[in-house]
Amino acid sequence: MFTERWFLEQVWKEKRQGHVWRVRSAGNKRGYFKFATKDQWYFSGPMIANELIAASLAKRLGFPVSELELATVRGPNGIPQEGLISREIDAAEVITWRDADETVKSAPEQHVDRHELLAQMVVFDAWITNIDRAKGRNLILYRNSSDERYGWYLIDHGHTLYGSPRKWKRGAWNTPIWDQLWRFYNVPQGLLACQSNSDTLEPMIRKIEEMRLADIDAAIRCVPRGYMQSRERQFIKRLLLFRQQRLRMVIDRWLQYAGEKECNT
Repeated sequence: MFTERWFLEQVWKEKRQGHVWRVRSAGNKRGYFKFATKDQWYFSGPMIANELIAASLAKRLGFPVSELELATVRGPNGIPQEGLISREIDAAEVITWRDADETVKSAPEQHVDRHELLAQMVVFDAWITNIDRAKGRNLILYRNSSDERYGWYLIDHGHTLYGSPRKWKRGAWNTPIWDQLWRFYNVPQGLLACQSNSDTLEPMIRKIEEMRLADIDAAIRCVPRGYMQSRERQFIKRLLLFRQQRLRMVIDRWLQYAGEKECNT
């Protein structure tokens, strides 16, 4: 999975769950380089494994996701650091959903390609217990001219699946809180209207219900040795199979819930 040489452009974020650097490849491609130290385990968990497995599952379900690759990048001190590159798509305009114009958020069906698939994102996030989609920073829009509809792809799945030990302070993975989607997940602003139709969500529910054990195992196996312990591998497999069986109930409850379900910031 090491395919290109990448170089540091900017130390972008330093958070308790890990570090993010802006990087550029020898071929002049841009991306974001993520890594976490052992001292950050409580907040980061097996971040790279979470990212790789979630991206593999998303692709199997037809969702566009950022291209990922393992890489080594020299930091500001010149010391090599291993981590994960999320490639940025090459387009004239690349923005987060959060930064999109209000006209786009109020009528995504008019401005965004494959808007029905975008609406089904909530089903995927419910399955993988994604706690980090709400503010729309992890949904990317892109286009090459202002008269085009936006394409889109998903990024940043470090808090999905196993997440980190901190994630499960809410409750163990098989407790009722995780059946109440609204307690850990808010829809990015503007998407709730198109996600509230059960007919729109049904195809993705069925698709996940019908996913074979072999496909789930293949997604988990995509993580190279050294990035995940056996107990984490077993945890993720149990979680996916457990939630696969409960997914229809989780989404039905979410559709019926009358409280706040959309992020308003």
